[in-house]
Amino acid sequence: MGNLTAFLIVRNEELLLPRCLASLADVVDAIEAVDTGSHDNTPEILQDAASDPALPSLSWARVPFENFGQARRAALARVQTEWALWIDADEALSPALRSRLRRIRATGAWDAYDAYAIRLENRVLGRVMHGRNLANQYRLRLFRTRLGAISPSLVHEGLQLPPGCRLGSITEPLLHDTLTSWRRYLAKVDLYTTLAAEAAAPRRPLYLLAHLLVTFPATMWREFFWRTGFRDGWPGCVWAATTAWSSVLTDAKKLRRG
Repeated sequence: MGNLTAFLIVRNEELLLPRCLASLADVVDAIEAVDTGSHDNTPEILQDAASDPALPSLSWARVPFENFGQARRAALARVQTEWALWIDADEALSPALRSRLRRIRATGAWDAYDAYAIRLENRVLGRVMHGRNLANQYRLRLFRTRLGAISPSLVHEGLQLPPGCRLGSITEPLLHDTLTSWRRYLAKVDLYTTLAAEAAAPRRPLYLLAHLLVTFPATMWREFFWRTGFRDGWPGCVWAATTAWSSVLTDAKKLRRG
């Protein structure tokens, strides 16, 4: 199987999944995917990709969704190679990143580190974002499989590594279409906020109510002005408003649970 496997979790990703899988060709040796309950053509896309000779060997399974940490751990557990590459269906390797990864593998240069943080190029409504919140983000995505573990977070899970790991960075970007359709993204927001409310520590109802009343304007100001979302024009405004709406939904669900 070689020494590099890409792993991902998917759910209703028929629009962007083909681009993601195609970007992995000639870069990784295998792909492991976990479908957490798609009701669109995502399973058919995975099934076709598994028999496509132009793509790396692909294996996938259906796993009932509990939370993102659980789903990501299930995907990582399927990796059998020395190295693992975390990727999402709404992401794709840029041509520059494809070349860099092939070069690292060919020369054995990646043995100098135990994990790499890769730069994300976030796009909202097709525009590359330059505001401070979404520009020049780095995420640990390439790592030695035996050293990596997924955090138990219900949402916004991350990679955990033992102390003393050698960390490198890769500037060639991983393309991330953060928001392609506002209507479709709101469905994700609903799921994210439900999980965030479940994971939150208990708060007094009066505190939650007061926070609910101020969170939309406060978050909008933070994202659009303090984090310079205004630099990205209309997409920056949409992103700031969506983030603010997420805060409102999270607070409302916390209050309802309380």
